[in-house]
Amino acid sequence: MAVYTPLSLAQAEQLLAPYALDPIIQHTGISDGIENTNYLTRTLNNGYILTIFEHYTASQLDYFFQLLEHLSKQGMQVPQRIKPVLESHSVPTWHGKSIALFQQLAGRSIEHSSAQHCAQIGKALAQLHIAGENFTPMRNNPWTLSQIVNISHTLVDFLTPQEHALLKDELSFQQKITNNDLPQGLIHADLFRDNVLFVEDQLSGIVDFYEACHAPFLFDIAISVNDWCLGDDQYIDAQKTRAFLHAYEGIRPLTDNEKQQYSTMLRLAALRFWLSRLRYQHSKQQAGKDHKLITHSDQNKDPDVLKSLLLKHREQITFCQSLLYENN
Repeated sequence: MAVYTPLSLAQAEQLLAPYALDPIIQHTGISDGIENTNYLTRTLNNGYILTIFEHYTASQLDYFFQLLEHLSKQGMQVPQRIKPVLESHSVPTWHGKSIALFQQLAGRSIEHSSAQHCAQIGKALAQLHIAGENFTPMRNNPWTLSQIVNISHTLVDFLTPQEHALLKDELSFQQKITNNDLPQGLIHADLFRDNVLFVEDQLSGIVDFYEACHAPFLFDIAISVNDWCLGDDQYIDAQKTRAFLHAYEGIRPLTDNEKQQYSTMLRLAALRFWLSRLRYQHSKQQAGKDHKLITHSDQNKDPDVLKSLLLKHREQITFCQSLLYENN
């Protein structure tokens, strides 16, 4: 979530007229995230998140809207989309960009996770994977290994010689791995701390499903562990990881093949977000835009954090695997 499209209070009132809301008393840009423009919009009795989609078309958004509706019916705590009541079309637009209005979920994201938080995330992620089993629409994974290779070619000029050597060696390693037999299904694919809300340390909502796709469940697990289970030294914390994995397997036990490829997938997840953050960083520099409202987000999306994590994963394979098997 971020602010790319300016929207004044008067413009917001005009845009939201078809929703027949109570008078708006607050309209504030939200600085977190990097993909869409978001505003916190409050009336006297309700809070909403107004999203202006910077890249997705109405047809592409239909998948995500169906997904949120499905997960809500399955009991997941996800955003509820509010539909216009005074117009027939389901996806309004603002200056050619699709918009959506969501009921604001209670809670806020956390900066520092505890083992208790990690256990709740592990359980919620397993519930999400099971809830998606009977969701029939399918979106292909935009970050398969072949696509990661293609994206890496566009970033070569931005890498130091040491980074280029790391990328080349890691891609060579990953290309030797076969994971066709890993269980697959609906994954969130972006379950970082800024996409989960808590009220008094109790999970109250999961947001930002715009990376959701059909991919190995283990990829989702690795993405989450790489963010939620870090310690003060910015590497995997044993207690947090055990709590996460134990809670996950309490809902959905891992297969033997998933366990065998666990440390490999931790590396792939770190590689994926190292490259995606690099791509974002350099595309923004090339665009020459002044995104003053996303400074906080940029600080939390440092590609070097994931590069460092990848380097440590390559050195700590035995340690990572030991934490997995300790849950049995």
